[in-house]
Order: sequence, then C-alpha cells, then structure tokens
Amino acid sequence: MSRLTLMLPLALALAACKPKEPAATPPAAPAEAAASAASPVAAPAPAPAAKPFDLHSVPLTTAALPAFPYVGLPSDIKGDPPHDKVVDFERTHVLAGNQLRQVEGRISHRTFSLSLIGMSPLGAHRNYETAMKQLGATRVDTVSPIDPAFVQANGGDRDAVSQKKLGLIGPPSEPSEADIPNFEQYLLRTPTSNIWISFYIFDNDNNVGVRVVEEKALQQTVSLIPAAQMASALQKDGHVALYLNFDTDSDVIRADSQPAVEEIATLLSGDPQLKLKVEGHTDTDGDAAHNRTLSLARAHSVVRAVSAKGIAADRLSPVGVGPDRPLADNKTEEGKARNRRVELVRA
Repeated sequence: MSRLTLMLPLALALAACKPKEPAATPPAAPAEAAASAASPVAAPAPAPAAKPFDLHSVPLTTAALPAFPYVGLPSDIKGDPPHDKVVDFERTHVLAGNQLRQVEGRISHRTFSLSLIGMSPLGAHRNYETAMKQLGATRVDTVSPIDPAFVQANGGDRDAVSQKKLGLIGPPSEPSEADIPNFEQYLLRTPTSNIWISFYIFDNDNNVGVRVVEEKALQQTVSLIPAAQMASALQKDGHVALYLNFDTDSDVIRADSQPAVEEIATLLSGDPQLKLKVEGHTDTDGDAAHNRTLSLARAHSVVRAVSAKGIAADRLSPVGVGPDRPLADNKTEEGKARNRRVELVRA
C-alpha cells in the first residue's frame, strides 16, 4: 500500500437493529370498530428540525501540525499532480453532520489519479484515514453529498451541491463497497482555527481529491489614507497607492473599503480642477490577460463608486494594468499584497 507524505483518523461503527414485530391485535368488537371509524385520524407529527452542528463537540488536537495544507499526497506520484490549487481567501461550504456549513478562509485543493500510481480506492481511504488519525482530526459527515434526500434538501441539483457548494471537481462516485466511503469530511480543531479536510473519490473511482479549508478572517489590507495626505502625495509624486479589498476574483468593492472611497471623493471635491487616472494593479497569480481584465473592471468599480458620491465621471479615467508594474517581489505573500493595489495618478 502506498504511503502518504503525511497522514490522518476515524472509524465509524454502524449497528443495525431489526425492530420487533408488533403483537397481533385482536379484532375490535363491532361497537369499538364503529367508534374507531368515526374518530378522526391524527396527522403525523412533523419531523424535528436538524440541530446545528456543534463545533465544540469536536476535541482540540494535541498533535504537532505540519505546515498548510497539513496532509500530503502519496509518495508514488511523479511530477505535478493533475490539479493543485491554493486560494488565499475564499468563501465555500463544508459538510458538518448532515448540513452544509458556510466557511471562509484559505483553500488547498489537489487531485491525483489512482490508476497512475496503482492504488485502489480502499488503499486511498485507509491511507488518509490513518493520516487523519495522526493529525488528531475527527470525521464529522453523517451523509453523502450525493444522497438523494440530502441533494433535494439543498436545491435538488447534485452537481451544484458537489461542485458549486462543496467545491469538488465532480460529484463523488457511487460507493462500490459499503466500507469504502466516497466522501469523508474531517474537522481538525486547533486553539486558533478550524481546519476542514475533505477526502473524496470521483470519476468512477479513478481519481481522488483532497480539499483543505483553513478558516480565517480576511487579512486586513485596507490602509486608509486621508484626502489631505492623498493630495500631498499627488503634488509631490504624481501618484498615490491605495489598498482596497475586493471580493475574490471580482470587481465588487468590499464594505470595509468604502471609507477609502469617501476619502477619494473628498479629495476631488476639494480640488475641482483635479483629474485622475484610476489604475488597477494585480499580483502575478493566474493568467496575465485575465488579471489585466480584472484590474480594469476594478478600476471601473472605483470610478463608479466615487461618481456615486457626486463627482463627475469624466474627471476619472479607469486603467487596467494587471501584473505589469509590480512594486515588490511576487514570490512572497507580502510582495503580492503590495502589488494588489489601486493607484490614483494625476492626469
């Protein structure tokens, strides 16, 4: 059996009890039968609502944890895995008990082919089950993402539940054997974070996916520069860099960046002759052409937001620079953060 570079736990025991056959009821007397027929039949009581998942029911790990994403791939894999992606901050869902739970944080998602390394679904399951145990994680799913009742309760579209909600490459395979789960959701609790690790088998038992979500708040990157300070920088340098937060891969300005928009409007209100280029800049992650398009869309969003404060739109010119003019090295997270910016440039 192949070994993982880092491993992980939990075994479920299922017990089935056959209910006793109820004792035969003697025929009712004619009077009793008539009375019974005349009585209204009580409606069945509604099923109790599912209780929200209790995070505190899962113990904190005491294991010394490796670095993110905490669990490795089989050592037999040669070359790059077919899918290996890390997103620093995103919103997604995990499976907690029998419910979808919305979380936000850093996400790693990797897949590999079982056939290329000669591993069976059972071998993959046992490897990751052991790895979870070593990390101190607890399995927390009580239903499969492709269970018809679960799918129906979450919109009725199996692909949407698996891919759009849980972020999987594809729906898990139908289990080939009862003791080989097609999907396993683990929770690794630490004193500072909740780490959700999903292991799933998909594409007719040919591929395995491992998805790790480390819950965390969005790192605050907005640096509020007062209008007077912007004016001084524009006078001295001809430009000023602002750090606004946008939704991931989106041109939607987050609410915590609205004070910066207010200061830009104050700057322009105080100098009616001032005209600015609004330049969008990105880091080098992803496709360069896509980043240029995204940076232009974000620049347009800033222009619209400032114009909504009563500033004439023709005083602002949006420009999409993308990754082409970095301020810092894109090899570090700190450098990337400096490069993701909006610059105001005196026109």
